[in-house]
Amino acid sequence: MADIDMIPRSWRDGIRVRHALRRTAVALAIVVLAGAAGSGWLRWQVAALDRQAAQLRATATQAQAGQAREAALREEHERHARQDALLRTLRRQGELAAFAQAIDGALPPDAWLTGIVLRRDLQAVGGTAIGSGSAQPAAAPSAAPAVPVPPGSTVELAGQALDYEAVTTFLARLGRAPGVATVQLQSSGAADAGEVGFHAVVTLKWEDLP
Repeated sequence: MADIDMIPRSWRDGIRVRHALRRTAVALAIVVLAGAAGSGWLRWQVAALDRQAAQLRATATQAQAGQAREAALREEHERHARQDALLRTLRRQGELAAFAQAIDGALPPDAWLTGIVLRRDLQAVGGTAIGSGSAQPAAAPSAAPAVPVPPGSTVELAGQALDYEAVTTFLARLGRAPGVATVQLQSSGAADAGEVGFHAVVTLKWEDLP
């Protein structure tokens, strides 16, 4: 006698549907949890990148501020150095007295001076004239600030001598005198009464006198 299945087919179908729904719900829960974990990890990564970007911006801002301060300090140093060079030039009272002594010791008895012209170069360092208002191009950040070279002094001498030997003796002695850098004979020739006229330019050494 064949077995008779007394369980309705609809009930079995309902059981299978419930099992399928349960498995689907578990799978969906796993997917949702994985998505939440992935989203949290992405948010953490984005936050870390934002923190790094903020640190980089702060570092760049500090570097720019440091460069600006360094440029301002360098400009102030150069300005003070230029002013100091000009003031030291104006304070060189003893320079002319020393040069007068040098001339007095170098002149031989058979030579004498007929004219003296002093010229002082009051040009600021870098070719900028004092009071001209023109600005010198800014130096590169990596370049070291230039130390101004004090303006120089030149003296034009005009004189006469009894002969060329006296002129040569005078200029040679003057070139060896303290405070004298160079002596250049510009011209010489016969003057009145058989005398020899000469014109020379003397460059004085820079000495930072108080």
